[in-house]
Amino acid sequence: MMIKKAGELADKYLAERHIMQLATTAGNKPWICTVYYVHDEDRNLYWASLPSRRHSRELAQNPKVAAAIAYKGVIGEKVIGIQVEGSARELELPLADRAMVERYAAKFSRDQQWIEDFVAGKTGHRFYKLTPASMVLFDEEHFPDDPQQELL
Repeated sequence: MMIKKAGELADKYLAERHIMQLATTAGNKPWICTVYYVHDEDRNLYWASLPSRRHSRELAQNPKVAAAIAYKGVIGEKVIGIQVEGSARELELPLADRAMVERYAAKFSRDQQWIEDFVAGKTGHRFYKLTPASMVLFDEEHFPDDPQQELL
């Protein structure tokens, strides 16, 4: 079997998973939460959340974040996951670019009315974007001799 490029595998893994752990900090206190996400072609990560959530409040004060997406990690199997470090921000309403909201809606079975309400800011949720400064694919299955593959 031919080993695929790390970037191709990362894109596959990002598309097939739904949740990521997002780490924020405030006042020298770390916090981690779980959010549903979608990604774009540049591997930016997007999620919807309430501005009142701790992670939302913290990234408004300190945009430096980290994230992890577990792809495979059952005991006895090879470990596969993606780790990200970067900056996150809330996207302003009304959202001019609907593409990621529509992608999010499709991935999580939201209807057209939800899209319209979300883009107009009627749901109370906001859309956030994590722009990676670094991204690492850790893949013991496809890269057993060097599982840590730097993507960015």
